[in-house]
Amino acid sequence: MPTAAEVLLAALEPLPFPARLTLTARTARRLADAGTLAPFLTELDGHGPYERRLAALAALVGRDAEFLAARLADPDPVVAGYARRAVRELPVPDEAVEAAYDDAPAVLRQRLARLLASGGRTALAERLVARLRAEWGDAEAARLLPACSTPFVARELPALAHAVDGWTRLAVRHPDPVLDHAERALADRAGVQRRDEWWRVHATTVAALAPRRPERVLTLLERYGPSSPPRVLVRALGPLAAVDAERVIAWIAAPVRRAQRHEPLPPPGVVRRLVRAEPSSLIALGRHWLYRGPHFASLMNAMAPGRRAAFVDAVAVGVQNRDVALGALALLPRERRWAEVRRALAESDGTGYWWEDLDTLAHGPFDAARAELVAALGRPDADDRAMAWPLFVTCAALDGSREAVSDLLTVAGRRLRNDRDPVRAAALGALAETPPRVFGPEHVPLLDALAADALEARDASVDTTTALRTLAVRLFVEHATDGEAELRDCALRVLERLTRRVGVPDLGPLHRVLRRGQERQVFDALRPWLDAGADRADFRLLLALAAALGPRARRLPELQACLATALERGDDDTFRAAAELWLAAPRTRDERVARIVALEPSSVVLPPVRRVLARRRTDLLDTLLDTPPPYGRFLPDGARCPLPDLDDSGRWLPRQQRAAVRQAGRAVADDSLPLDERAALIRGASAVPEFGRALALAHTDDPEVVVAEAALGALPRADRPQDTLATLLEHAGGDRARVAVYAAARAARFTAPSELALALGALLTGERPAKVTARKEAVRLAARFLPPRQAVSLLASAFHAPDRHPDVRAAVVRALPPLLGDPQAWRLLDEVADDDTRTVHDALLAVSPWELAETHRRAYATVILGTYGAALARSEGFGGGYAVLRAMGVWCRHAPELAVRIAGIVRDLADRTHWGSAEGVLRELAASELPHPVGGAAPGSVLHDTVAALLAALHTPEGGADALTDRDLPALQRLRSLVSFAYVEGVRPELLEAVADQLAPEPLLVAERAQLLAQSADPTLEPAVLLERLGDLAAALEGAGVTTMVHTAGRLRTFSPHRAHPRAAEALLTAADRFAHDGGAAQGLLASGLVRSTGNALGWPEEWRALLRLLRRHPHADVRHEAYTTLTNRE
Repeated sequence: MPTAAEVLLAALEPLPFPARLTLTARTARRLADAGTLAPFLTELDGHGPYERRLAALAALVGRDAEFLAARLADPDPVVAGYARRAVRELPVPDEAVEAAYDDAPAVLRQRLARLLASGGRTALAERLVARLRAEWGDAEAARLLPACSTPFVARELPALAHAVDGWTRLAVRHPDPVLDHAERALADRAGVQRRDEWWRVHATTVAALAPRRPERVLTLLERYGPSSPPRVLVRALGPLAAVDAERVIAWIAAPVRRAQRHEPLPPPGVVRRLVRAEPSSLIALGRHWLYRGPHFASLMNAMAPGRRAAFVDAVAVGVQNRDVALGALALLPRERRWAEVRRALAESDGTGYWWEDLDTLAHGPFDAARAELVAALGRPDADDRAMAWPLFVTCAALDGSREAVSDLLTVAGRRLRNDRDPVRAAALGALAETPPRVFGPEHVPLLDALAADALEARDASVDTTTALRTLAVRLFVEHATDGEAELRDCALRVLERLTRRVGVPDLGPLHRVLRRGQERQVFDALRPWLDAGADRADFRLLLALAAALGPRARRLPELQACLATALERGDDDTFRAAAELWLAAPRTRDERVARIVALEPSSVVLPPVRRVLARRRTDLLDTLLDTPPPYGRFLPDGARCPLPDLDDSGRWLPRQQRAAVRQAGRAVADDSLPLDERAALIRGASAVPEFGRALALAHTDDPEVVVAEAALGALPRADRPQDTLATLLEHAGGDRARVAVYAAARAARFTAPSELALALGALLTGERPAKVTARKEAVRLAARFLPPRQAVSLLASAFHAPDRHPDVRAAVVRALPPLLGDPQAWRLLDEVADDDTRTVHDALLAVSPWELAETHRRAYATVILGTYGAALARSEGFGGGYAVLRAMGVWCRHAPELAVRIAGIVRDLADRTHWGSAEGVLRELAASELPHPVGGAAPGSVLHDTVAALLAALHTPEGGADALTDRDLPALQRLRSLVSFAYVEGVRPELLEAVADQLAPEPLLVAERAQLLAQSADPTLEPAVLLERLGDLAAALEGAGVTTMVHTAGRLRTFSPHRAHPRAAEALLTAADRFAHDGGAAQGLLASGLVRSTGNALGWPEEWRALLRLLRRHPHADVRHEAYTTLTNRE
């Protein structure tokens, strides 16, 4: 008597995949109710992958938690997947989950971590954190943090933050601990550049926190925000704007932020929130975005039309060199727009570019602009006419009257018929963008004629036909249901003409533009045209409509019936297109595909049909796999039958899987096929359980390199990739290593650590011959996938290999940071100082402090300090010394002695190799926000001491060497370079002032001191502070010489009205006026520089022009010369 398992397997044989699952579930429920499920599961589990997967499904449905708990670590991903689902749905004990971690491969540990993160087992997750941290290190422990409680995360995150690789997921679960960490991390990263690096990595995480903790995120941005905000962060400003629009605007328009060439545009919803909040700083935002057209337009669009004129007037206050209203004409109310046009035209002297004046005119009254616009349409240059037509269309559309539109269409019909296609395309494109409501029934003859002329033209381009299609579709959508039958029929006639000219018309995404339910009216309106086409077996309009309606087509039974008719009566191309559209509806897909195959058996080779057979109707799949294949309409006699999508082979019966791989194997063995096609078949077959792996193994030694390498690459993508690791590593010493080694990396993810250690050990110890690339990859695999103690032991063997290959040793050093919890890892690092190769030292320096646990940073910095001399001595090539010193500079927070050593290079006049690199690094350290003595220029700081040492060396024989054959003023050269902060980002004025004060006693450095003071006079400062600093600069220039004065005045910070302090212009005017009236040369030249930069930026208002005239009468000739070279306008 057959067993229950045998009965089920026999019953499943003729069924499609969904029905097989249903029958298995019903059987499992029946057996569970009868208490006989266990022997049924045991019998199925003793067979192959197909039966074992059925057993796992039956156990889940039958709620056999014990059966599934024992299979959490099953190598079959489907069986293990059912077991993980049981952990969420059934009473699987925590001990089973803990047991699954025993000798678990990397991929299983990742899947278990995701399982725990789904919730419900917080206590288990917190216990496992401690266990995994001890056994596997910080990275495995950090992966479990999303599954833990918030207090636990807050306690453990500081120690595990360096190992977290899923910040966004963790932030969604525990926003407060993540924000706490973000504040600490940004405070720890001194300097703009280091913080920007953090934001590039974590901007997505902070964006995810914005709706959860908007107040804290806003505070974080204000304190530590990026100099140039990433797009993802700008798109997340909505919740922040809802909390405090004033602060958001202040952050966006902050003058201290770096000006971006392409500032991301906030989404319309964010801008609307800012406008609705009506903050007082909205005008400041308008000024900030004034020179960014899309941003300013977005801000204006978010306002009610009645507010726009007053807003433009408020923004324009104080803006001298830009006509704000003219830049926003299209967004202003009609009367105000016309008034601005009349004003601008009255002020125009006719010497500007013709198109700009015409563009302004086009926004005015149609009657007043028509004559000049029509005249521009007759310009001799076709490019000019193509530019003029959109202006004419815009003017008529803004007028909106039927008379203006009639005039436009009449002129277009008369002029465009015989014009060039680019001109026609520009005109029709502008018409297509015109709101369709401006057209009326009286325009139908004109539109018909315009379309006919355009499509009859010999040179009609795709731009022209696209514009006509857009115009017709917009007309049709607008008037399909409003009773304007003439316009609707006109649109249909245009589409019909397009079909005759170019074939199937592209109606665009109608499902995105039609209103709810309008698809029914569209179909009813087109029904006569569709029926007429069906009578002559022309289904092009039907196919275009069904494609354009997208998902909405499924809700129209009549349209679906028309598609069925197209399948029966259409040609081959129609059949292909109709089959894909008819099978788009999920609910009827299974039944319809059977009808299609019955109608035409060879249709099984069509991609949409093949897809459904492979995924759903597996009972019909034999038609595609049988020999001979179903030759016919779509598969000519003798043609090779395409395979179904093998990625879905897990849904098939074993005999179908075997048949598919057999068919693929015959094709792979066919030497007449292209090598790429044969290789693709091997890669595709790897998805078939059991049989795909066997096919790949059979071809790993194929004489064709392309085929052999495809087989090696396919092995780890087959089922049970862990079983292929040994095969792949056998090729590590041969020509196929370039593929096999990287394929082994994937297989290693599925291999138990105990087995992986044995497999990698032979490579790392040198017992098995292998290429250097393979040994380096083995180092990385050991570090990634083995417990730290095992990994460090193997890495030590590789590091001490007899050949001491520098690339292998460098790979070991670079792989050590996650393993530093093991003392042997530190012993390996200590040996780096004695290594004589640059690559090893580079690997040591490539590590940043934020890769390490905070407890390890000081010790690692000590290691770097110990290798300082050896690393610098082995730096070669252009910029080599700078790269080494800059990498060391990152560690100065944890080892201030490094900064002293770097400064020592600058002070050591005997070192003529690395001093230029060292002073650059030292300058960056001083400008950073690192604590004293590394950062800043206060007495006792590294920079202060270095400057003092060089100042003293100026007056020694060595440092003051004067025009010798091999040296000239070395100390002065180093000082000038060291104190040049012009291109250092984020330097604080206090630092500049401190360095300038230190240079004050040295007359040879008066120019450098003046430049520092000029740089500290930042227009973003408070006016009183700015005036004081400009006064200090003027005092410093006394007796400095005309050249220094002129040079310094010319290098004053460029004034930018929308980035400066609101009262900066007033303060600069006060300072310039005071200097101009002082009468001294230094003050006069400084006033000249202020007038030149600020006056020009403000558009030369009268008060600045008066100062310029005053300077031209200054008692000092040099001041008069500079004033006369400054011009308010050029001829």
